[in-house]
Amino acid sequence: MSTSQRAEATRKPAASGGPAVMWRGKRFTLPTPDQMPLEALEAEEDGKHLTALKLILGVEQYATFRSLASTAADAEDFSTKVMRELGPGNP
Repeated sequence: MSTSQRAEATRKPAASGGPAVMWRGKRFTLPTPDQMPLEALEAEEDGKHLTALKLILGVEQYATFRSLASTAADAEDFSTKVMRELGPGNP
């Protein structure tokens, strides 16, 4: 059932946008589970964590992330926050 179908069935308006995380003063919007790019799941399965992150964030948000991150520890910290927000079963 899609978000709009669920909203119609429950007579509640569909939520706008997906989950989001704040990191270093910037807000990053994440896809909802039904909007998750299949390529991101495949990249994660192949061990390409930064590629998965790039696909999840999109070009503009990834560029913002890269302007704020300069070390592997930065990438790990940000990825941990993103994965915590996305929940189990996501990259």
